[in-house]
Amino acid sequence: MGIAVPSWRVFPEGVPDRELLERGDQAAEAGDLISAGNWYFHAKRRGSMEGRDKARGLRPQLEHLADQGNLDAKVLVAGLLLERGEDLSLAVSLLETAAEADVIEGMRELGFVLAGGIGVALNPGRANELYRAAAEAGDGYAAFNLAVNFYRGYGTGKSFREFAKWLQVAGDLGIPEACAVLGDQCAKKGLDDDSLQWYLRAAKSSHVPAMLVAARRYRDGIGTPIDPVQAVRWFLTPLDRGNGDGIHDALELASSMTVEQIREAGRLSGHLDEAELLLRGR
Repeated sequence: MGIAVPSWRVFPEGVPDRELLERGDQAAEAGDLISAGNWYFHAKRRGSMEGRDKARGLRPQLEHLADQGNLDAKVLVAGLLLERGEDLSLAVSLLETAAEADVIEGMRELGFVLAGGIGVALNPGRANELYRAAAEAGDGYAAFNLAVNFYRGYGTGKSFREFAKWLQVAGDLGIPEACAVLGDQCAKKGLDDDSLQWYLRAAKSSHVPAMLVAARRYRDGIGTPIDPVQAVRWFLTPLDRGNGDGIHDALELASSMTVEQIREAGRLSGHLDEAELLLRGR
């Protein structure tokens, strides 16, 4: 039988931020600091300040585990150091140790610092080798980073074939940035149904531009029947990230919607109070 993979290692596509935080809290209460830290990091990558703060709160305990040789803890401590720009040489050393032991996240993050010259000399060629190793082991973000570098020709020759290959891998693993690009590509080919599905996958993992594109498609009936409830839902959802770019469009749509439709959009988006404001503004 194969080794069970901790669930935090699988990208949590479509999992709400609140649930990510709750998973972290549950793991912390159970004494599983590695799982807790990684769930908080998943939330932090979505822009959650609460996730960031909770991850930082685990730092002393994670440093203790890292000192004891825990490789996953070394990756988390390195991430906390990099986030704050502290002791970058130590962060690189921790990632080197983890990457040498084939820890997937260690390979990906070491690739990131080498690609950006963060605390270490630029080495995009080695970064791509690490991204490939992590991507082949199932890491979606590594696959996306590798795709971008093939597109740019950074640390490698330009290759649209390799770009498309690794972009698809990342999208299939639910990485929102990849899903959004795949949505753009389908849109250019006139594959409106497929395009909307990719945008929705990105939107459900907190990708704000994809939320707004999906909203407009529901509003205009592109790749889907016109659906004002879904349109307003996705115009409101960017508020989760402090983005109000969809409010004006939501107000315009609300003027021709029923009370029940507006409240349903508010319920789906998690913004019931804002939906009530739309009702007042009609």
